[in-house]
Amino acid sequence: MNRTATALLLLNAQRHYLEDQPDEPALSRAWRAQVQAAREAGHLLVFVQWDGHEGTSGETFTRGWVIHPDLRAEAGDLRVRATSPDAFDGSGLDTLLRSLGVQVVELLALPGSEEGEVTTRSAQALGYTVNLVLSQA
Repeated sequence: MNRTATALLLLNAQRHYLEDQPDEPALSRAWRAQVQAAREAGHLLVFVQWDGHEGTSGETFTRGWVIHPDLRAEAGDLRVRATSPDAFDGSGLDTLLRSLGVQVVELLALPGSEEGEVTTRSAQALGYTVNLVLSQA
């Protein structure tokens, strides 16, 4: 598989999602290992940042909105901003992935997260192979 045939989409990698978890240290270590494995495999990494409403823990441009420090984006990684629970809805993600030849998406999301569930359905409906949903420590 070439570098862009597979993309790892990090759906709940913002501080407010992970820091609210009781097992945050173990969870961030597990996610960091998944990110490292994806990098070593040459997969494209896409960090989805959800724009939050004013006054929420994920309010846009606040501390909670930024990517968790254990999951830093590196050169070659992509960031996509989204507003609905579907990472593909209105974000340009589908166009971006198709332009890079991505055919397979792997999702990293918290268990039971609306973002994970909705984005999985959309990815499948758009014709992507969703062959692994990674979620917990």
